[in-house]
Amino acid sequence: MNDGALFGPKPVFDRWVAAQLALLLAMTGALLAGAGWHGGFGGAQALSGQLPPLLWECLTTLGDERVLLALMLPFTLRHPRVFWSVVLAALLTALIARGFKWGLPMPRPAAVLPPDQITVIGWRLKGLSFPSGHTGSAFAYATVWFAFLGWRRGWPLIAVAAVAGFSRIAVGAHWPIDVLGGALFGTCGAWLGLRLADRWRWGLRTGPHWGLAVVAAIAVATLPFEAQGYPGSLPWRIAVALWGLGGFAAAYLMPLLRGGWKAASAPLAGIADTKA
Repeated sequence: MNDGALFGPKPVFDRWVAAQLALLLAMTGALLAGAGWHGGFGGAQALSGQLPPLLWECLTTLGDERVLLALMLPFTLRHPRVFWSVVLAALLTALIARGFKWGLPMPRPAAVLPPDQITVIGWRLKGLSFPSGHTGSAFAYATVWFAFLGWRRGWPLIAVAAVAGFSRIAVGAHWPIDVLGGALFGTCGAWLGLRLADRWRWGLRTGPHWGLAVVAAIAVATLPFEAQGYPGSLPWRIAVALWGLGGFAAAYLMPLLRGGWKAASAPLAGIADTKA
């Protein structure tokens, strides 16, 4: 499936984004009005307690940019527009999230609640709570792919992003309001990233694309060695890293070794200058 149609007017996708943002804003408003900034945390943690902590350790890594890159690496050369859009969406989402984290430094659950009222899985984080960066990354990634795949094939990715967001509550790292904020900013970042990628096609040129892919592969290679507070997820992180690096080797390195630079760069020829 060629990703040439990713760019250009997408009225159906735009309406879906508007609807999702409206829903997230409505949920945020209802939560604040009904239970306050810290509302919903106890009930969400009680619900998450029905599943083993190890599962939440693995699910919460779905908001780790390295895991998202690993899942995508086998497809980046086949879908370079999606890859470039994801890179820009992730950067924009991170900028928005960091701006709020430092401009509105809110305490995390572990800094507010006594130990007997919270389950913490992994590091006991206490500051820079709003918004959830993991949730923002997951929604930015999922929303770009949703724009490409359409509703029928793309909605499961949105559902997975929502589960990744819920996992941030399950591990005791974020309030529900943080997760809603992360989902909102990730959706906005994806929408902006898609439009910026269409207008600024630097990342579709052969050299920059390869550079970004190599950086992604290096980041993915760190997954087995850096747990970010979730050591129990090691088997999952190893599997994801092998998937990503194997895909990188098959898509990039093997053609390079067999046919040289000309063969390896052929799939990207002229893409940056081709309008959808």
